[in-house]
Formats: sequence, structure tokens, C-alpha cells
Amino acid sequence: MTTDHTAEDLLRELAPQVLGVLARRFGDFATAEDAVQEALLAAATQWPVEGLPDNP
Repeated sequence: MTTDHTAEDLLRELAPQVLGVLARRFGDFATAEDAVQEALLAAATQWPVEGLPDNP
């Protein structure tokens, strides 16, 4: 991952990876999807204001 990614690029790139990990780990795709959607919403509203975290 390069440092020139925008918040939107990172969200698109990381969301499927996070969803896969959560669904495998907890065995509940619907709940994993809900959790990822909530995290995406939080990131989409916070990252533009607060800046990208060091390790998104």
C-alpha cells in the first residue's frame, strides 16, 4: 500500500479484506457485513477531517 492513497481508495481496497476476515473468524456474514458498513461510515466521516490513520 502506498502513501498516496486517498481515504476513498483505502476504503474500497480494505473493506472486502476486512469483511472476509470477520466472516471467516465469526462465521456470520450478515453480522460481519453490518460491522464493516458501520466502520466504513465512521472512517468516511472521520478520515477526511482527522486525516488518515498511520495504519488504516
